[in-house]
Formats: sequence, C-alpha cells, structure tokens
Amino acid sequence: MYTKLAILFWAVVLALFALCGRITYLNVKKGNEYSIKVLAQQSFTSTTIPYKRGDIKDRNGNVLATSVMVYNLIVDSKIIMSNEEKYLEPTASALAKYFDLDKEDLKTTIREKKNNSYWIVLKNLEYSQIEDFQDYQNYEFADTDHDREMVDNTKGVWFEKKYKRMYPYNSLACTVLGFANSDNSATVGIESSYGDFLKGTDGREYGYMGSDNNMEVVVKDAINGDNVVSSIDMNIQRIVQKAIKKYMKKYNPKMIAVVIADPNTGEILAMANDTTFDLNQPYDLSGRYSESEIEKMSQKKQSEILNGIWNNYCITDSFEPGSTAKPFTVAAALEEGKIKKNDKFFCDGYEQVDVFKIKCHSYDRGGHGTLDVKGAIAESCNDYLMHIGKLLGKEEFVKYQAIFGFGTKTGIDLPGETRGLVYDKDMGMSTLATNSFGQNFTVNMIQMVAGFSSLINGGYYYEPRVVKQIVKPNGEVAKNYSKTLVKQTVTRDTSNFIKQTLRAVVTDGTGSTAAIDGYTVGGKTGTAEKVDTSGKGKGRLKNQYILSFLGCVPCENPQVVCYTVMDTPKENPQATAFNTDLWTYIMKQVLPYMGIEKTAKLENKAIKQKLETEFYSDGIIEGDDGKLILKEDEEE
Repeated sequence: MYTKLAILFWAVVLALFALCGRITYLNVKKGNEYSIKVLAQQSFTSTTIPYKRGDIKDRNGNVLATSVMVYNLIVDSKIIMSNEEKYLEPTASALAKYFDLDKEDLKTTIREKKNNSYWIVLKNLEYSQIEDFQDYQNYEFADTDHDREMVDNTKGVWFEKKYKRMYPYNSLACTVLGFANSDNSATVGIESSYGDFLKGTDGREYGYMGSDNNMEVVVKDAINGDNVVSSIDMNIQRIVQKAIKKYMKKYNPKMIAVVIADPNTGEILAMANDTTFDLNQPYDLSGRYSESEIEKMSQKKQSEILNGIWNNYCITDSFEPGSTAKPFTVAAALEEGKIKKNDKFFCDGYEQVDVFKIKCHSYDRGGHGTLDVKGAIAESCNDYLMHIGKLLGKEEFVKYQAIFGFGTKTGIDLPGETRGLVYDKDMGMSTLATNSFGQNFTVNMIQMVAGFSSLINGGYYYEPRVVKQIVKPNGEVAKNYSKTLVKQTVTRDTSNFIKQTLRAVVTDGTGSTAAIDGYTVGGKTGTAEKVDTSGKGKGRLKNQYILSFLGCVPCENPQVVCYTVMDTPKENPQATAFNTDLWTYIMKQVLPYMGIEKTAKLENKAIKQKLETEFYSDGIIEGDDGKLILKEDEEE
C-alpha cells in the first residue's frame, strides 16, 4: 500500500509540474491570443477598430488612391424593445429627423427585429451626415427638460467606423491602379500586387466588467497600411488617356494602347488603353448596357464582361510586333558579326524561302533596290531583313529573342503578364524569315518597351516597374525600388548604331510623320497582319492590322520612350500615319512637360512628307537653295 501511495504521490507531482510547464508555455507563446479570447468572453462590448489601407501616390506625391473614414448607422433593436414604451418613440423620431427616414417604417422594422442587436440602417455615411445627430446625443440641442428626456430615451443607436476606398481621379490609370473591394481584397493592378504592403491590421476595443465590478476598457490599436509611391506621372497619364479618347473618335480603330517609360531606369510613366472604368464604381455596367440587358445577363456573363473591362492590354495581351522587331534582328546580327554596318543588299521585292514566296511591301514597285543596313531599317525592307535572318541562323536568332526578353515575362510588378509565343531553334526556314521582320511570333507591349530601351540606352536591360517606393505611415521609407539591371543585351557600339537607324526612319524613311519640330525623334513603325485567335483556323484576318510606333527622344541620348499601338483604323486599316499622328500628338505635350530640350530642326524630307500627307496632296518640291516650294504654284 505504501508503494502504491508513493507512486500515486509522485505521479500527481509530475502531473502538476507538467501542467505548470504547459501553462508557462501557453502564457509566453500564446498569452496575448488567449487574453483576447478571455476579454471577448467577458466583454459587454467588443468593437473592431479598422485599419486605414495605405495610399497610392504618383511619382510627384499626388494621391491616386486613398481611404476615407465613413460610418454605418447601427440600431440595436433588442435594447430599444427592452422598454418599447419608453425608448421606441424617441429613438425613431430622432433617426427620422436627422437621417431623413420614415418614422413609422423604422418603428415597424425595429419591432420585427426585436431580437436583433446589429441592424445596419445606413451605410458609408460621411462625418458631416452624422455630426448633427451626435450633437443631439451630446445634448447640444437640449434646451428644455423635455428635450433632455428625449435624448436620454434615445437608445440602441451607434456608429460603426470603417474605411472606404476612394479614387480622387475616377478612371485615371484605372488598369494600373486596380481597385480594392470593401473587404480590402484586390485582384487587379497595384492594389493587388502590393496588397500585402497596403493592408494593415485591425485593432480592437473591449469593454468588460472587472473582478471589482468596475468597467474596464482594453484597446489594441489598429496598424495602418504602408503607402505606395508609383512611377506613374499623373499629368503624363492624363495626356495619354485624353489622347486615346480623342483618336478613338478620330479614326475609329478597334483598340488603342500606349506605354511611356524612362529607358534608363525601366520606370513606367504612363500606361493606358481605350477601355477605362470608374475605380469608385468598378462593377457598374450601366454606362455600357441598358438596365434590361444587365438583368438578362447571367452572373458568369457579367464576370466575363467586367474582367474584360478591367484587363490591362499593355501587359496581358500578345500580338505580332511587325516591323518594330526589325531593329532587334539587326542588333543581333551586328553582335554576332554576321553583318557590317555598311553592308549592301539588293531588294527585288521578295525572297524565295523553301516553297514560299515571301514578299516585301515594295514588291509591287519592283523592290527597294540597293540598300545598306541603315536604309533597310529606314525603308522597313522585309527582303533585307530576311537576308539578315538567314545569315544569323535559327539558333542565334532564338538566342537573341531570349536575350531581348521575348517569350518570357519581364517581371513587371503587375498581375496577369503574358509571355508571348516564340519558336525554338527547330523552327523552319520560312518561320525564321517571317520572324526576322516581326511576324509569326507574339509579344506584349511591356516586353517591347523593355527590350527597345536596352537597344537605345547602351545595351542595359532594366526590369520594368510601376512602383518606386514603399513608405510607412510615419513617412519612413520602408523599401526603395531602385532601377534593377537584369542583363546587358548589346554593346554600346551596336546601341549607338541602332539609334542612327532609328533616326533615319524619321528623317528619311517610313516614320517621317513622327517628326516633331526641334526634337531628334528616333523610332520604328510597324504594320502587322492580325492572326485569327478564335480557334476557327482562319489564319490571317483580311484587312486587319496592328499599327505601331516605338520611338524615343532625344535620339542621341534618349530620355523617354513612347510606344503606341492602334488596331485596324476603320477608314484605312493599314494607315501607319494614323498611329504616328497619335504618337506625335502625345509627345508634343509630354516633351515640354518633362523639360526635354529641343536639339534639332525638322528635316526637309520629313516636313515635306508630313505636309503632303496632311495638306498638299499635289506635292512639294525642294528648291536649289534647300527651301520647300509648293509644286502647284511654286510659292515658298
């Protein structure tokens, strides 16, 4: 018996030690968590203190997205109906007076919800809308004993604080910013990709009765979210969006998209396409469909439409780049020593590749004749580019597509980026030929901007970004996203030559309508036949083209890149000049705003072609002294 008692004694002692150890462990590791649970069980009130979601600002500090405090009007019917005769009439009268509600309807609903302690009567009220009622509750208007009695008997009414996301400029940069829902979730834009920084942590206020029966209040403060400073310039973004709207009306294309970037950092200054939406009402379809049409739509159909509206074309959609890809092919061949800068080639208007006769756009006039490399880019000669592609070979061509970032994501800090489709080294010769001048592979706009920037900045490929900094609510910089150098694509010598070819495009070639007086503009035009992506096997779509211009200023030392894309203008689907017209309209506003100095005069050939295109179809000639003369009446 003594042995059994000793065993039992030590078993109890060990159990107590184990229990003490477990209590100590829980107190250290999870004491705070269990304290909250205990407080919640003891509390007579438990109120959430909402955090403020961080602001999103443009590069100059302008607030593009913020959160403002709003209030939900809450009625506790249970308290009111605990003494209906005393509380119902004063409470309903006060609510009807200060919130323009129907008193009898209030009474009826309070009776129906007599066991409900949480009834949201009104949502998202601003402080100005609740201020008078709060003054009433604080006896500000109680001049008589009757008034004070009415206030005393107004029971079961309180205001729940919350934050509402607000976008001061409505649709400005909508696809870049994205939007946050009422629960702070987001799937689009910066709101999504930087959601972990923008979110904070809710606080809590507990009221409970202590052991001495006195009221105790415990407050755990909310932790607000961090602010995000974007690379977007609000004023450049506004210029771009207004220009898109103007040119959608002017030429009636299927789509327009624009990206403007700093080629020396990878920062995106503006990004937009023609489809916009109000960030404050992102789910509203009333401006696009009638009420009856919306009612007939299934939830799935509405979701499909909304996702299409929220889509950021500049990063999520792929297309064939057309001739804007030609500088990349030339740069690759120069890097590998397959061509020299002054190599000549005779363009007869086509190239026979296997069983295919692949034409240059000069085919109908018998070809371009003899061209050097600069002339091939300036005149956008497909024949010469096919020749260069053949010299480069399939393996090297594919290698440089990867070097320039085609077929892979750029890493831009936005959700939904596509990779595009490129061939591997086993491509056929005909595919190599068409790839060399920008057909039969696809890219997105950001890939083109990032790769092009490396061609003109000395060969440095920077990761494109839409965010510059993460800043704490107290102003402390938590994270600084400086330019991220990913790789070097070409040598400085090749980069300098490519800039010369891009300049020739504007001074002597297909991009003359992109010339802007006083600025050395360089760039490349593109006209790509569209491909049927419906899966119906239609191949090339008849009379449908992606028109583009990818340009930089000043060409000798680029400070800004602008890429404009226009899908099939209704009047003339192949009118590249329509797209360069958009490009110059935007840049004529952006360049002075950015403080970029004029460094050159507009060349005669460029202004001649521009005038002939826009005003004088009868032609302009150049006199012996270099001045331009109208052919019709020989007036200067």
